[in-house]
Amino acid sequence: MRLLPPLLLLPSLLCGCASDTTTLFEVELRGVITYGAEVGPVEVQVHFEEAGEGELNHPLGEIDRFWTALDTPFVFAFDYPQDEGVGLIVYAWYDADDDGVLCAPGQVDEPAGLIVVPGFPLHDVDVDMDVGVRCQGPEDLLP
Repeated sequence: MRLLPPLLLLPSLLCGCASDTTTLFEVELRGVITYGAEVGPVEVQVHFEEAGEGELNHPLGEIDRFWTALDTPFVFAFDYPQDEGVGLIVYAWYDADDDGVLCAPGQVDEPAGLIVVPGFPLHDVDVDMDVGVRCQGPEDLLP
């Protein structure tokens, strides 16, 4: 009886746990983020309304993020992993001092906003949001 060399068994061991599949749902998000007459960079984040299962279930779960500009129409396509959470939340904040950090100590207050997308899942999501709540992360703005 001939035994296989251990190195030949390694690929089969590594692939043995890779059978989980994720179902992706294509979403196209479009809209405009505004803050009065201001112009400047805005970070937009898309989150699950709830992520995880059982005892590991928790509010929010980031799916993706991108940058756009205030008062500028945007279109952003992303894949929504259906097996990892439910619902869709869009959160945005205006980077008034252009430092890439929401309300860093000693800097200006930066406005944010959050929308829970009604009727999700949808392939086409339209979001028009006026940010206005100062220095709040998505977890602080949950309804």
